[in-house]
Amino acid sequence: MSSDGDSPKPPQSGGIPQAASDLDSEPVGLDDRAPGPTASASDSSQSIRRHRITKAVQDRVNTGVEKIGSGIGTLGEGVSKLGDVTKKVPLVGSSVGKIGEGLTKAGESIHALPTVAKTRRGRLLVRSVVVGFTLVFAWIIAIVAHQLRSHDTPDFRPLAEHILVEISKGRTAIDDVYEKASPRFQELVRKERFMDLMSDLNATNGGFKEITAINGTIVTNGPTGHVGRVSLTASYEKGITRGSISFHWDHGRWKLLGLTVEVPPEVQITQADREKRVAACLDEKGHDVSDQRAKCDVRDAAESILELVRDGKTGEVWDAANDVFKQQESRANFIRIEEEHRLALGNYKRIISVTEARAISGISASFDVLAEFDKSSGVRVVLGFTRASKTARWQLRSFKVVVPMPRPDEIEPSLVPPSPDINPDDPPLLREVTPELEQKPVKPAPKTR
Repeated sequence: MSSDGDSPKPPQSGGIPQAASDLDSEPVGLDDRAPGPTASASDSSQSIRRHRITKAVQDRVNTGVEKIGSGIGTLGEGVSKLGDVTKKVPLVGSSVGKIGEGLTKAGESIHALPTVAKTRRGRLLVRSVVVGFTLVFAWIIAIVAHQLRSHDTPDFRPLAEHILVEISKGRTAIDDVYEKASPRFQELVRKERFMDLMSDLNATNGGFKEITAINGTIVTNGPTGHVGRVSLTASYEKGITRGSISFHWDHGRWKLLGLTVEVPPEVQITQADREKRVAACLDEKGHDVSDQRAKCDVRDAAESILELVRDGKTGEVWDAANDVFKQQESRANFIRIEEEHRLALGNYKRIISVTEARAISGISASFDVLAEFDKSSGVRVVLGFTRASKTARWQLRSFKVVVPMPRPDEIEPSLVPPSPDINPDDPPLLREVTPELEQKPVKPAPKTR
């Protein structure tokens, strides 16, 4: 006999909502699986075996995670105790205590992670955490890789060592180094000056041996382009010193932008060495030849100017001078001044001695001499010269003739003032102080008994 009243009725729409069961929060087991199609006995046994292996692996992983959580919790408790001990230390004790509490909480969370993963919601939470951490770490790795690739610091050591080796070979190799340098470097430094500086470096430090250490490398990007700089320690024949070389990225390769090398502490530079560096005329052996016109181009230029003035060709001297000299003095005034000097001193005869002969970088020179004239000897003459390059001729930059004071025997009598009419027998300044007094008789003193 059927009883329709005992059969369950479907819920009416719009009825009272019913609470969901807690089945989705229960641990997942073999009985919870949804019924599937009927399988054979072999398939069922393989599935059970696979499930047992998976469960064993999960159990081992869960056990390992629980041990890690317990270890971190124990470490946190130890750090907390250390914080309690160091509470009296300002700032340190409280910070250590907070670190210990944080480690303890992290250990507890990791210890409870396997239990959470046994539920469906727990597995979803764990998967979300794993995906989140994976995305964060992947983003960090991508940023770091991009930074490393964009700021890849090149190795400047081989290039720097090649430049220093070439410079130590001499002027021909120095010229080649300049030609291969950056266009910016060639705009700032003239070729002659660079060759003089590098030749002076070889004479001071001796030949280059090797780079003993790289102290630092910097690469920057800015308005001036891609620039690199390497600080190094180099070994020379006369000692070990520091230096730096800069490079500019131009047309696909690094080119020289600047070079600085210090003098080793062992090298002592004397006053004679300093004077030799600025000497105007030196022969192949390093001897001063400023007293020889044939071997000293500065002396030849000075004597040529003095001879032109002597021959009355002062205008030609002004015409051959540089623009600075012409702006300081007009042609007519220069001719007038030199004519006055010629009338006072007479004609130029010869150079007696060279007081000073200096040249700076081979393009600027000064020549200070004592010259002999018809009416005076030992007249000081100072001449300054400039030129565009070492192969060009010297141009007059300054010209000074120091006219000496006249001697007593050279003064004309008409220019000597007459001597005052004073009787040497008179008392000094008597007539200028008081008029002559009349002579009065002096009474004799009374005689005493």
